Amino acid sequence: MKAKMKLVNLLMILMVSISIFSCSDGEDGADGINGADGVNGVDGVNGADGEDGEDGEQGVPGTANVIYSDWIDSPLDGDIPSSTANGSIDVAGLSQEIFDQGTVLVYGKAGTLNVFALPFIGEAGVSYYYRLALGSINIRLASVDGSSIGNPLFGQYRYVLIPGGVEASTGIGGIGSKTATVDFTKLSYEEVIAHFNIPE
Repeated sequence: MKAKMKLVNLLMILMVSISIFSCSDGEDGADGINGADGVNGVDGVNGADGEDGEDGEQGVPGTANVIYSDWIDSPLDGDIPSSTANGSIDVAGLSQEIFDQGTVLVYGKAGTLNVFALPFIGEAGVSYYYRLALGSINIRLASVDGSSIGNPLFGQYRYVLIPGGVEASTGIGGIGSKTATVDFTKLSYEEVIAHFNIPE
């Protein structure tokens, strides 16, 4: 009986030992092969370029190179008893260069609204014209029939000096030169001040 018990105990020890050794971790397996990289997505299509905007309207021609005066009281006033008379207006910007290459425009104002370019012959038969000198404009009056002039038509005068060497089409530079495509002496006062953006 004792021998049988020993055998049972021995078997029990053996089984416990087997179960202990069988639970130990085995060696790590080899790493698996990396999966293939995914395919890159397709780039998006660029959007279409927008249409260019329309060009803006051309600005009003500038007056940077054009010299103009305010309205200046006439150097000739009152009742003129002779058939001729003259008086000068100082014009500091009237240079030799303007003389040689530019254009000088002179206007007379009758009352508050009527403006006329010189030379001009009034209804009373009086001729209004001018002569240029360096630094001045000489206003001249002459009765066509030799009678006395009387009261002049124009109480005020204004001048516009246009240098040479400017594009006539842009209003900047030598607009009144001998080679200009626009003859400003043939334009009305309103057209000239609008072209050069000259204030009234």
